[in-house]
Amino acid sequence: QSERTASRPRSGWRLAAATALLTTLLTACSQPAEDPPAAAADATRHPADLILTNAAVYTANPDQPWAEAVAIRDGRLVAVGAAAEVTAGFDGPVEDLDGAMVMPGFHDAHSHPIAGGIQSLQCDVSGSASVEETLARIEACHEAYPDTPAPEDDWLVGGGWNLGLFPDANPHKSLLDDIVGDRPVYLEGEDGHSGWASSAALRRAGVTADTEDPPLGVVERNAEGEPTGTLRETAQALVTEHLPPVTDELRTAGALAALEMANAFGITSIVAASVDGPALATWERLAADGRLTARIVTSIRMAGGGEPAEASLLAPDDRGSGDLVRSDAAKLFLDGVLEGETAALLEPYLDPQGKGANRTGTMNLPWEALEAMVVDLDARGIQVHMHAIGDRAVRAGLDAVEAARQANGPSDNRHHICHLQLVHPDDYARFGELGVLANFQAFWAYPDAYITDINLPAVGEARVNRMYPIGSIHDAGGTIVGGSDWSVSSMNPLDAIEVAVTRQDAAGEVDGVLNADEAVSLETMIAAYTRNAAYLMHQENDTGTLETGKLADLIVLDRNLFEIEPAAINETRVLRTYFAGRQVHPR
Repeated sequence: QSERTASRPRSGWRLAAATALLTTLLTACSQPAEDPPAAAADATRHPADLILTNAAVYTANPDQPWAEAVAIRDGRLVAVGAAAEVTAGFDGPVEDLDGAMVMPGFHDAHSHPIAGGIQSLQCDVSGSASVEETLARIEACHEAYPDTPAPEDDWLVGGGWNLGLFPDANPHKSLLDDIVGDRPVYLEGEDGHSGWASSAALRRAGVTADTEDPPLGVVERNAEGEPTGTLRETAQALVTEHLPPVTDELRTAGALAALEMANAFGITSIVAASVDGPALATWERLAADGRLTARIVTSIRMAGGGEPAEASLLAPDDRGSGDLVRSDAAKLFLDGVLEGETAALLEPYLDPQGKGANRTGTMNLPWEALEAMVVDLDARGIQVHMHAIGDRAVRAGLDAVEAARQANGPSDNRHHICHLQLVHPDDYARFGELGVLANFQAFWAYPDAYITDINLPAVGEARVNRMYPIGSIHDAGGTIVGGSDWSVSSMNPLDAIEVAVTRQDAAGEVDGVLNADEAVSLETMIAAYTRNAAYLMHQENDTGTLETGKLADLIVLDRNLFEIEPAAINETRVLRTYFAGRQVHPR
């Protein structure tokens, strides 16, 4: 059976376990013996802090995929196996899970937890289903957080607006002006690559018809050259540089809000993408205070000039330390996004709006600089985490890793490319050949308005029909890893897993299927969010599977994922989340 065909677990392990247990009992009964003294019996049992039994334990370990019970001591698994064996061999509090599914904690291999957490505390319009709902929520924010007399405090800041709701992904400043009047408002788009500013915000920032587009950025304008209120890529900084500064208190509150949400979704390890010095300090402070409830690998954002914004943040010696927070990875943005036509393509964008022929998007670094940077980082033992949406950017990332292999020889840095909306078929097999991990945000792989209303006119049907090639890269030998890109999209791994298996909208609100041939199995996607992501994070010896000796990062679900229809995967709820044996959800 193809690994990409969804399958249910065979029940043979239960029969084998029952047969073995029956044989043991019959053998014991056939040989008369006196009951051992109680003290001797207790001596054969080992202490445990917690025993979870009568469960469908999916270990994600291919050598022993299923078990019935686990025992935990000092934050680690001391037994994984048959219920009778675990309960007979260990002494401690026992919880009967009545057949509930237990599995490793999810690993989110690409997220923005502090930024997303802060957004959730500000004017968060994510999830709005229409322009009208978006505007109503902005109005509610305006009324709930009135402006203040101090000029530096009168901003209304937030984000999460859906680009697909607005013509050409270009919301107009007048929509904000009608709500807030002369108040400066700035809302980041849910893609993280676009911003929406009110007229007052543009005036405060000095953005006018005479303002030139910055390098790698676009100020959207009307026919007269007047800014319309939407800013792309680096042009966002024209306004964001004037926003009130983010305080340490706000970063901490954002991080804690994100951790609480992550634990509720069963996430126990996170790759925090595009991290700067203050964000890293926040994670380290939470770890020192004992308030961290997920393992954090930070990808330090690289500046365009080829050096990290703060070179001292990169710490390759962190790898293998077991620290809760590590900074042994660097984040590179190779291109932009299709919605702003800034993603780098091998073939030009179509031109239905007359923007100009032969536009292929933008590579954020020239090839020579990218090659030199990746070769240098690889030689220093730094993992390279690359943003690439377009097929030209993906190929450049693979070429850069190939150059590093040629210059430095093999390494265990486990470089990865995230997003991968368009990948040329000639490059599918290169992921496996080069050992580059394919870090997909699978929640995007269904025909929503981004695909049908924005991407399709921009790149055409042929390219849309090969978007998010999860199955093709998997079949070509690549390792698939899962990440959310929260708060760009849902943090819930089960949402993304369902979409990857069905290639349909997990919410059931959008009809159609996106490239059904690219669907993969449930087993493949659970591996993407457990053992494969643990491997990416260089912590596969401690997390990613449920095996004796590993950390007790595990979750309990309200149903068995292998016994439900794929369209019901995202309806599953996490009942409990354990982090190093400590229950962190519910709290």
